Amino acid sequence: MKKHFYLLLAATLLFTACKNRQKYSYQTKDANGNSISASVDMSNMEKKTDEMNQKMEALKKLKPLTLDQLKALLPEELNGIKRTNFNANTTMGFALAEAEYQKDDTTNIKLAVYDCAGDAGASIYALTYWTKMNVQSESSDGYTKTIDFNGEKAVEAYEKNNNETTLTYSSGDRLLVVLTGRNVNADALKQAAQSLKLKA
Repeated sequence: MKKHFYLLLAATLLFTACKNRQKYSYQTKDANGNSISASVDMSNMEKKTDEMNQKMEALKKLKPLTLDQLKALLPEELNGIKRTNFNANTTMGFALAEAEYQKDDTTNIKLAVYDCAGDAGASIYALTYWTKMNVQSESSDGYTKTIDFNGEKAVEAYEKNNNETTLTYSSGDRLLVVLTGRNVNADALKQAAQSLKLKA
């Protein structure tokens, strides 16, 4: 879904010219040549940008979690599926905990929890979460949309070719959670997210 980030970046650069418009819509094509309809909500963008800058500055001042703290974020079981493997590391300057819950050969859930503390962590927060806010896109290959989840905003995406759904949301003011389900629908993925009790 990297293409959606670049589409949003291009739309953001057009903000000055579109300042009086509440919504910017456009047509483009994905890597397979399929047509994509997308839109960006321009309302309050300047205010949101200021909020994002303040958020990033606050994150940069935080101390990243230790490996033991990262491992504690990964439950032994998710949606009734036992954890099959996990990984926790602080490579590239940010802290990340990952786990996989394999139901069978075709069905699994992958959990990634980013600690967005420090310079690198704050950048991950901005690129993976904030840049996708208020973007709606759809093609024959799937969709990406901003949704309301647990009283905040989240990003839901679906890739038809892999029958893969992704839910990205912020938790506890510093954690960024990415749940990816193969042959797992959006409702089941949200149920898994709601069962997580993540604290940093």
